[in-house]
Amino acid sequence: METQTSHRNLALDSLRGFSTIIIVVYHTSFVSGYTVAHADSIGAYIDRLNIGVAIFFVLSGFLIFRPFAHSLIHGSPLPKTRNYYLKRAARILPGYWLALFVLAGLDALTIVNTSGFIRNVFIVHSFTEHNVFTGIRQAWTLAIEMSFYVVVPAFAYVFVRQTKRRNSPVSVSTLLKALSFLFLGAYAFRLFIHQIDFWFLDTAHIWLPSHMDTLALGMGLAVLVEAPASAKTLSKLKNFIANHAGSFVVCSVFVWLISANINMAIGLNRTEFHIDLLGHFLYGIASVLLVAPFCVDSQALLVKAMSFRLFTWLGTISYGIYLWHMAFLGGNFAEKYMPYTENDGQVLLRFLVVLPASIAIASLSYYVLERPIMRAVNQRFTLK
Repeated sequence: METQTSHRNLALDSLRGFSTIIIVVYHTSFVSGYTVAHADSIGAYIDRLNIGVAIFFVLSGFLIFRPFAHSLIHGSPLPKTRNYYLKRAARILPGYWLALFVLAGLDALTIVNTSGFIRNVFIVHSFTEHNVFTGIRQAWTLAIEMSFYVVVPAFAYVFVRQTKRRNSPVSVSTLLKALSFLFLGAYAFRLFIHQIDFWFLDTAHIWLPSHMDTLALGMGLAVLVEAPASAKTLSKLKNFIANHAGSFVVCSVFVWLISANINMAIGLNRTEFHIDLLGHFLYGIASVLLVAPFCVDSQALLVKAMSFRLFTWLGTISYGIYLWHMAFLGGNFAEKYMPYTENDGQVLLRFLVVLPASIAIASLSYYVLERPIMRAVNQRFTLK
C-alpha cells in the first residue's frame, strides 16, 4: 500500500522558522561584534548557531527528495520534471528577485560590477571568488539549493532506468547505499579541494558537492519514512524515533555542544582543516537528530508543540526573513538609517529592530508576491 506524501508537516515548517531565527541571532551577534568580543565564553556557542544552515539542508533533503523516494520505493511514476522545476522556481525566484532588486535600488548591497550583478540574478555568484559574498550575502546557500534541485530528478532517473530493466521498484537498501556514497563523496570532495591549489576551486567549499552529505542525510530520512512495512528494521527504527522524540532532540543539542568545544575558529578566522571537517560532520549529525523526530509519525508532545500556529507561520514566511534580515544589520543602508554602528556590541537593540522589520517585509513579500505565484503555478501544473 502506498503512503501519502501530500499532507503538509506543520512541525517541519516550524523547524524551518527555527533554523532561520537562529541564523538571524548568529548574524546579529557577529555584526555587532559581540561574538568575537566574548569568544572565550558565550561567543563560542553563539558562533555555532550557524548550524541553522545545516538544519535547513537536512530539511530540504527530506522534503525535496520524499516524493521521488515514494515513487522509487513504491514503483509509481516519478514527479514530472517540468512541473517540478517550475514549482521550485516559483518558490525561490520571485521572493529572491524582489529582495535583490529592491535592496540594490536602496544601495543596501555590495555589487562589484554589472557582470557580478547578473550572476547574482541567476544565483551563480558563489562560483566566482570576487562575487561570492556580493548581493544578498547569505544567498550562497541558495546556490547550493538550486544546484540540489537540478540534480535530484537526475539522481532518481538513474534508478528508474534500472527498475525498467528488472520491472520492479527500487529496494530501500539500494537507495540507502547510493545515499551513503553521496555522503562519503562530500568528504572526498572536501579532501580533494583542500589538496588542490587551483583558482577555479577557491569557492568550492560552498558548492553543492561540499554539502551533499548534509542533504543526503535528509534524503535518507525520506527513504526511512517512505520505507514499506516489510522493511522491518526501518519500521522499528521509525517507531523508536517516534517514541523517543525528546531524547533525539537532547542528543542533537549534546552533539551541537560538542561542536562548540573543538576549537573551531570564531568569526572570520580560518579553522584548521581537520577541525573544520569534524565540525561540519557534527553539524550534520546534530541536524539529522533534530529533524528526524518531526519527519516520522510521532504523537510526542514536543512534536505537537512544534505544530503551534505561530511557529508554523514563522516557518511559512521564513524565506523572506532569511533574504531581508542582513540589510538591516550591515552595509550602506544599515549604516545610514539604523540606530547602531558596526561592532558596537548592541545585540539586543539590533535584534529588536532586525527581526520585526524582517518579519514585516517577509510577510508582505509572501502574501503579495510569493504565495499568489506559487498558487498560480500549483493550479496550472501538478507535481505528478
